[in-house]
Amino acid sequence: MLARPPARLAVYVPALVGGGAERAAAVLASGFRAEGREVRLFVDFLAEENRDFLDPGVAVTPLGPSHAASVRALARHLAAGRADVVLGVGGAANVKLAAAQAIAAAQALARVQAPRTRVPIVLSYHGRSDVGRGRLGLTAFTLAPLLTRQAAATVCVSQSLVRHLVEEWRGAAARVVSIPNAIPVEEARPASSEAQLRAREPVILTAGRLAPEKDFATLLRAVARLPAPARLVILGEGPERAALEGLARDLGIAGRVALPGYRPSPWDSYAQARVFALSSRSEGFGNVVVEALASGLPVVATDCGGPREILEDGRHGALVPVGDVEALAAGIARALDAPGDPVPRRDRAARFATRRVVGDYLALLDAAAAGAVRAS
Repeated sequence: MLARPPARLAVYVPALVGGGAERAAAVLASGFRAEGREVRLFVDFLAEENRDFLDPGVAVTPLGPSHAASVRALARHLAAGRADVVLGVGGAANVKLAAAQAIAAAQALARVQAPRTRVPIVLSYHGRSDVGRGRLGLTAFTLAPLLTRQAAATVCVSQSLVRHLVEEWRGAAARVVSIPNAIPVEEARPASSEAQLRAREPVILTAGRLAPEKDFATLLRAVARLPAPARLVILGEGPERAALEGLARDLGIAGRVALPGYRPSPWDSYAQARVFALSSRSEGFGNVVVEALASGLPVVATDCGGPREILEDGRHGALVPVGDVEALAAGIARALDAPGDPVPRRDRAARFATRRVVGDYLALLDAAAAGAVRAS
């Protein structure tokens, strides 16, 4: 019997704007191509923030800037059989991809076409419902009982997010799996020893969108409790920039805080820091935590979901309560004074290396394309 050819893959994300899910889409598409697969990336519109993470050999197909236009175009591509399976990345993509699949299937039925024209889809959730999802993103949770049964499978980027989707939003438990985000840890410039970390300036690094769920205000208040010359660098852009700059001035630490904006490739910044801090109220995963570990940095993170799993319940970094200024400041102070051995952190980060995670996704996508994973 002839072996079944590898599935032709497509990834759908609204755009490669700045964000963890968007970066994950680019990294996965590139990883699929690196494994020799035919890959197409569907986007509503072109954006540049995460384009550097996308292999130039991945075909990019813009669908249209409006929700209606992009769903109709995506349905046409599904009906035309442009891929054997399509992966949606993020809540909005989940809703629109499921709608496009239903439209394509209805059109095929109206033309009395074979059922095989129904291209299987795999959905993915990258954050909780209570954090900056937008209207379509929240709809992806409201419709979770339907979406998780329509899709061949649904991926959550952490076990905590699986529990959130299944227990709080009634997603189909048997059809939801956990696969972490793929992180290009091979690009890190890791510290080789604790002595090397101690020799660096006392720079505390953090990264993320300047938005309420990242709770950088708590981090600023924690840094204000630390003596000079400790400094904070916040990588990212967003609507809270002015408020955070104002708070830094009010706390008297404006001269010790830098907000250089979004950095598509942050590895140089990690290589100059002594400590990484994460102050989020909620994280479905926490790409930046893995990046910090890959760079050998000690991590102090709020116990906000995904970071607990990445840090293995505190084995590879310190976990502090969400919103606790004193605990966050104390954890950072300890890490600055004793940054520890970077080698176990780098070993832990290897679990999330692109090739390993891509392999997990390929196994799932191939099974979906072959019909080994079936919708109820």
